[in-house]
Amino acid sequence: MKALRELVDIVTKHKKKQMEVIGLDKDSPNRYDEFYDLLVSEQLPTEQDAAQYFFGQDKSASFTQYRNFRNKFFRRLVNAVFLLDVKKPMFSESQTAMYNIRKNAVAARILAAKGATHAAVELAEKTIKPAIQYEATSEILELARIIKSKYILLTDNPKKLLEAKAIIDKSLLDLNLSVKAESLYYDIIRYYNTSRSTKPEVAALAEKYKIKLEKELPKSESYRFRFFYFTIAKLACTTRHDYRGSLKVCKEAIADLEKRKAATPPAIAAFLHPTLVAATMLGQFEKAEAAATQLEGLNLPGSHNWYKGMEVLVFFRLHQQNYQEAYRVFKQARNHKRFSHLSAANQEQWYLFEAYVHLLIAMGKIKRSEAEEKRLKLRPARLLNQVPLFSKDKRGLNIPILIVHAIYLLHLRRYEEAHDRMQALEKYAGRHLTVTDDNYRSYCFIKALSKIPDADYNPEAAQQAAADLLREMGQQPLQFADTPHEVENMPYEHLWALAMETLMRPDRII
Repeated sequence: MKALRELVDIVTKHKKKQMEVIGLDKDSPNRYDEFYDLLVSEQLPTEQDAAQYFFGQDKSASFTQYRNFRNKFFRRLVNAVFLLDVKKPMFSESQTAMYNIRKNAVAARILAAKGATHAAVELAEKTIKPAIQYEATSEILELARIIKSKYILLTDNPKKLLEAKAIIDKSLLDLNLSVKAESLYYDIIRYYNTSRSTKPEVAALAEKYKIKLEKELPKSESYRFRFFYFTIAKLACTTRHDYRGSLKVCKEAIADLEKRKAATPPAIAAFLHPTLVAATMLGQFEKAEAAATQLEGLNLPGSHNWYKGMEVLVFFRLHQQNYQEAYRVFKQARNHKRFSHLSAANQEQWYLFEAYVHLLIAMGKIKRSEAEEKRLKLRPARLLNQVPLFSKDKRGLNIPILIVHAIYLLHLRRYEEAHDRMQALEKYAGRHLTVTDDNYRSYCFIKALSKIPDADYNPEAAQQAAADLLREMGQQPLQFADTPHEVENMPYEHLWALAMETLMRPDRII
């Protein structure tokens, strides 16, 4: 009863006369609810738009009344975070459990701070068991500290006190290693904020960090520590384009995660993505198909992880030459309302896919409905303008932009422009790519494309002129090529076949 009395006392003393939560009273809508509905429908893209909507066209986001209104609205949204409906299908079992654990841990800390020790202890004792089951390290630490206070302040039980201290010591070790691993992970991925091209220094860094964390593995079985270790081990492989190594690491990671209650679907998906890529690069399409099947439904549509999954699915279907399915996945991702929320670098990967899709549509490899046929066609120059970050990436992801642009010009029968593009590509290869470069397949392919104008756009002559270069390129099979998978969204062999096919059209004009 002491715990109940403490709770009643705390709530009576400190409760507000009115709960300030967005959407709680739909019978009496107000400006806060209106603001909420407008944001949900994405009608107010910027703070400036919101200030002008509520306070007049001459007002800016720094207008004092708007800032006050916005800050109160923010507080109401925060209040609503504690009233989420975690019974909805979008929440997995582990996500629901973690939400309740975190909410109870915060409540226990608040009660303890207000002197409601009995209530805080009772809540902590009820919550610590699921917290341990779901490896919620930070919450375990806080809950164990509250429980420890019970056996110091309220009752004498040396055995229970020692148990609480042991849990605290283990949690501190797990937390320290998890934070360390997380920090090392962020130290690696910061290099990819604006450029996703090959970075040898990142491969060395990932390998160094992997070895550093391997020495710590015997110390902790912590979920988050192991998750970041496996993520860094995966990066140590993928940054070297070691696809066999990547498959091995991801298999170990998934096996480890699947036995843990703490593992969320997005966490497992994080290792299925590189599994799908690696299997595709190795030509192991059955394994890639299995990974694609496992990925279904693991990520919330529109989330960052969902887009990563859709990205590797498009990549797989393009390599598989299942172009119609690649188009279906592309449309689903590109047309989602959350696309505009992606970072510029991630949006540009989809603009690259769009270039391949338009080329395949133009060549009859993808069939569209009548409604889709009415949409605007791709303008090759517009494509280059659409991907500014990658276009500046002289040795990376601008390679497919330039190549698709050139082949599309061939298809459009704009041979003078195609000739200029082929010459520019050849100069590009000589200036930025070398025979010892990790883009050697790109070097060979660009050199092969440059033979097309030399052969007067005759497919037989072009094939003969480029034969040696294509043979050299083929001597580095795609699965062993030291090339980032994003560069060859479609294998160069397939792109060459498309170029030859467009030259063989009976309606071509020289």
